[in-house]
Amino acid sequence: MTSFIPNNQPGRIHIDGMTVNGPLEHHALGELFYKAVSDTRDEVIAVGASGQKQRGKAYTDKPYVRSNEVQPDGTALKLQIDCCPPKVLQMHNFFGHDDLLDYNYAVFNRVVNQFMLPVEPHEHEEWRTGQVSVTNVHLCGNFHVDTALKMPIFDAVDRNNSSGKHRPRVTNISLGWKANGSKSEYHTLSLYDKYLEQVKEWKNAGPLQQAILAKARTSIRVEVKLNSQWLRANDLQYVMRWKDIDVQAIFFAVLATYDVANAIQPLPEDSQLVLLSQAARRAYSLWLGGVDLSTAYGRTGVWKHRTEVLSVLGIDMRGQNRPVAKPVVQMRAVLTPNNIVPLPSWALDSPRYWVPGTAFLENDGQRQNAQ
Repeated sequence: MTSFIPNNQPGRIHIDGMTVNGPLEHHALGELFYKAVSDTRDEVIAVGASGQKQRGKAYTDKPYVRSNEVQPDGTALKLQIDCCPPKVLQMHNFFGHDDLLDYNYAVFNRVVNQFMLPVEPHEHEEWRTGQVSVTNVHLCGNFHVDTALKMPIFDAVDRNNSSGKHRPRVTNISLGWKANGSKSEYHTLSLYDKYLEQVKEWKNAGPLQQAILAKARTSIRVEVKLNSQWLRANDLQYVMRWKDIDVQAIFFAVLATYDVANAIQPLPEDSQLVLLSQAARRAYSLWLGGVDLSTAYGRTGVWKHRTEVLSVLGIDMRGQNRPVAKPVVQMRAVLTPNNIVPLPSWALDSPRYWVPGTAFLENDGQRQNAQ
């Protein structure tokens, strides 16, 4: 397990999606699925239920919900929610916050109110304290970049990764795919142009939306999707375990495992090469000339030379692209905490920003008033 204790890095990575499964005894929503319990099929029992909204619909502020652990009488013991919390709570997801407990608590209360489902006090308390399983979390960051550099970045990342990628649009590329076309059970990473997505959604943008579009126009969106195997491996498969976790550290740790920051690199000066050992200098020269180092060295040798070159020259030799003398942009400088588009000051007083902790003020306050 990797430790992700807060380290006070600047910047703002936010949670953009989650799939949670929490306690709620209720009459199962959706269409029930039945199973025969006798050979004559005279007796059937409920074993499952359909979801309440189609997965994958773009630009929605409504969660996808499904009743889980359906009992023979049609009662379900748990409720699964799959949603983009910022869209549910503030009607857009260009920016948000990184408190999973707050998002979980807020969304559960919104959903049960929407479906007018009765809630027992102990269930409410379990949501509040994060006693809810989580199988998917999306982390997002918007990074400042000149509009004209977006396409060169997408193309460079594409060229730098010969496999494990999916590019549904020229302004969208995703990494972390298997050879059979399925996504990794651990994590994936996507880069895309959020501005084009928002413009399509907001055909008649109001003042606040226009302000957000202005930020999106000069930024590139990077999204890390953490899946069930990664969450389990890092002991983060329950919402309560996200308390005091440094979400930004997780984002950049996962980002570093992909060949993205090394997609565009500056060619070092010849004078810098003398700082390398003779063996590492030879390996670097071979790689610079287009040689796949795994054909010239064993796994240990490749790792050793890559590590030295990265430490001394700042050049990452993992990717397919080679350094250029005058790069259009230095990717490593783009993908840093200091380059994240900050939460605009005008957003703090806006109803379109959900302040972390609001769920507890809103819902606990309602409970106290009701008592």
